[in-house]
Amino acid sequence: MIWLLVAVGGGLGATLRYSVQILITKMATPSYWATVLVNLIGSFFIGLTHVWEIDNKIALSFFTIGMLGGFTTFSTFSFDVVKLVNQKQLVKSFLYVLVNILGGLLYFWVGWSL
Repeated sequence: MIWLLVAVGGGLGATLRYSVQILITKMATPSYWATVLVNLIGSFFIGLTHVWEIDNKIALSFFTIGMLGGFTTFSTFSFDVVKLVNQKQLVKSFLYVLVNILGGLLYFWVGWSL
């Protein structure tokens, strides 16, 4: 039963992530900003789940593993970094890594602290 809810949550999260990608693209903003945005938002909500202290394993699995797992993306982050480095945009790639990692930790901490 849990695996089904994780799958549904993952589908919802991936759909939300795709929606953010479309929105960012329509704003004529580089697509890697969508990755930053979803990773920061996802980090914040993962931090919040610890505050909620969800005892229900099914709900926690649906939301964290499924929905937020489908929403956030480390693989696209990795792809974007390599793409920026290959384009010789070293400063931009360094800032991108910094914002994703430090920003993700900061947003997680803020969510956890609330």
